[in-house]
Amino acid sequence: MTKVRYILTTLFLCLAWCTHAQVSFTVQAPASVAMGEQFRVSFTLKDANGAEFKAPAMSDFEVLFGPATATSSFSSISNGKTTLSRSITYTYTLMPKSVGTFQIGPASIRANDRDYKTKQVSIKVLPADKKSSKNTKSSSSSSRVDAGSLFVRTIINKTKVYEQEAILVTYKLYTLHPNLQFEQVKFPEYEGFISQDVEDNAEKQYSLESYEGRNYQTAVLKQSLLFPQKSGKLTIPSGNFRVMVAVRREIDDIDDFFVLQPYENVRRTLTTNPVTIDVAPLPEPKPQGFDGAVGNYRISASFNDRQAKTNEALTLKLVINGSGNIKLMGDPKVRFPDSFEQYDSKAESSLRISASGADGQRTIEYYVVPRQTGKFTIPAISIPYFDPVSRSYKTASTQDFTIQVAKGKGESATMSGSGSDAVKMLGQDIRYLKPLTSSSSPSSIAFSVAYWGIYLLLFLLALLLLFLYRRRMKMIADEAGMRWRKANKVAVKRLRRAAEYKQSGRGDLFYEEVLRAVWGYLGDKLGIAVSELNKNNIAERLAQAGHVPETLIEELMQLIETCEFARYAPESNEHAAMDSVYERVCSIIEQIDSTKTLKR
Repeated sequence: MTKVRYILTTLFLCLAWCTHAQVSFTVQAPASVAMGEQFRVSFTLKDANGAEFKAPAMSDFEVLFGPATATSSFSSISNGKTTLSRSITYTYTLMPKSVGTFQIGPASIRANDRDYKTKQVSIKVLPADKKSSKNTKSSSSSSRVDAGSLFVRTIINKTKVYEQEAILVTYKLYTLHPNLQFEQVKFPEYEGFISQDVEDNAEKQYSLESYEGRNYQTAVLKQSLLFPQKSGKLTIPSGNFRVMVAVRREIDDIDDFFVLQPYENVRRTLTTNPVTIDVAPLPEPKPQGFDGAVGNYRISASFNDRQAKTNEALTLKLVINGSGNIKLMGDPKVRFPDSFEQYDSKAESSLRISASGADGQRTIEYYVVPRQTGKFTIPAISIPYFDPVSRSYKTASTQDFTIQVAKGKGESATMSGSGSDAVKMLGQDIRYLKPLTSSSSPSSIAFSVAYWGIYLLLFLLALLLLFLYRRRMKMIADEAGMRWRKANKVAVKRLRRAAEYKQSGRGDLFYEEVLRAVWGYLGDKLGIAVSELNKNNIAERLAQAGHVPETLIEELMQLIETCEFARYAPESNEHAAMDSVYERVCSIIEQIDSTKTLKR
C-alpha cells in the first residue's frame, strides 16, 4: 500500500510539473566592468532537461574558468496546487582584454525536441582606476570616506531651454563604499518650475560607471521633469542627503584583531551643487490662438453621430496626442453654429513621465444639442504650439466637419435652413392664426386663476434659475475659492488611495500619495500656486497667519521630511511606520483645518 501511494504521489507531482512548467533559457551578465576585474556570465535553462549546450564566442574576453555546471530544484504549493521547478546553470569566469563595448552572442541548447537561444548581451569595459582606492593602514575609517569617494551629482540634460520646455534632472549617487544607508533625504524645492517625477517602479541597483578617472558604484536616486514657468535665469538649489557608511576597520595591532565589530559606521552629509538654467522667452509674434503649448502634438476629432436630430445630444470627441506640457495646455475652442446649444466640456489627461520626456494623450468631449434642422459646417479645430526642436511655431489641425441635422421625433415642423440663416428666418416666419371658438373666450382665459398661477410659477422659477446661474458663474470665476472649497474632498480622496497602498504593502506609492495629499491640501487652502509650493512658503504663510501653533508647523515639516525620506529608504514598506504616518497626517490636517487661518 505504501509503495502504491509513493508511485501515485510521484506521478501527481510529475503531472503538476509538466502542466505548469514553462521552459526558459536566459543569460545573466554585468552591464559594465573595469579592466583587471574578473566577472561571471551565466546561462540558465529552467524547467527542462537540456542537451547539446553551445557557448557563444567570447574572444574579446579571457576565459579564466568554465563552464561550471550547477543544478537546482524546488517545489511550492499555492492554492492547493503543487508547482515543481528545476534549473541548470552554466557559468563562465571572464576577464576583459581591452577597454570598449563588446557583445557576447547568444548561447544555444536543445530541450524538449526544441532549440532554445539566449539574447545577445552588451558589456561595457571601463578603464582601470587612475587613483588607487586602497588606503594606507594609518588612515582612519572616517578619513577614507572623503568627498572624492562618496557624493551625489545633479545632472541635467539641458542648460538652455524655452519656457515650458521639459528639462530632465537626475540625482545620482557615486560611491566607493556601496555598504551605506540613507538616514535623511532632502531633494531641492523648485521655484519657477512645475515638476513631474519620472515613474520608476524598478528596484534601485548599483552599476559601475567611470567618472573623472575613477570607477564608482552608481545609483539613480530620483529623476524629474521640470517645466520652467517664466523666462530668465532659474536656479535648481542644492539638495542634502545624510548617509551612514559601514567601513571596515583597519587592524593596526594584535588587539584590533579581536574586535567584535569589524565595521565602523561613519556618517556624512552630502550636498549637491546648485545648477542654473537659462530660460528663453517664447519667440514673438505668437500665432493667434496660442495657449502656451510647447512640444510636438497631433490632433484628431470625431462626432458620435454624423446624422444628428434636433433636441438630441451630440458629442464631439477631441483627442490630442504628443509629447510636451500636454497636461498644462488649455482646451481648444470649437466654433459651433449658433443653433447648437453648448454645455460644459469634459477633459481627461493620460500622461507618462519617463527619462525621455512627457508624452501622453488629452481627451476633451464637447456636448452640444442642435435646435434647428439643416446642414451645418464646423470649421477645422486647430492647436498652435511651439516646437523647441525646430524653434518655430506649428499648428496641428483637424478637417472641417459637416453635420446634417434632421427633425427629431415628436417635434413640430420648422423651416429648414443652413447655418445661422435658418435661425434668423424663424423670427420672420408667419404663423397660421387659428380663430377663437366660443368655448375659449378672452375673458375666461385671461381671468383664470390657474392661468395667472402658471405665470407666477414660471416667473419664480426663472428667478431661481437666474440666481443659481449667477452663483455658479461667480464660483467658477473665483478659482481660489473653488480650490479652497474642494481642498478637503480632494485630500480625503488621496488619503483613501494612500490607505489602499498601505494595505497592499506598497510603501513607495503610499508615501508619494500622502505627500500629494498634504501639498494639494495646503496649496488649495492657502491659495499658493503649484510652481511656488514648497516647505519654506508653506511654513511662512502659516506662521504669518498667527493662528497655527508653531509646534504644529514643525510637526508638519517633520512629517513632509519623513515621507520624502521614506520613499527612498529600504524599510519604507514597514506597516507600523506607515500606520504612524497615516495617523499623523490625518491629525495634522484636522488641526490645521480647525484653525481660523483656513476659514473662509
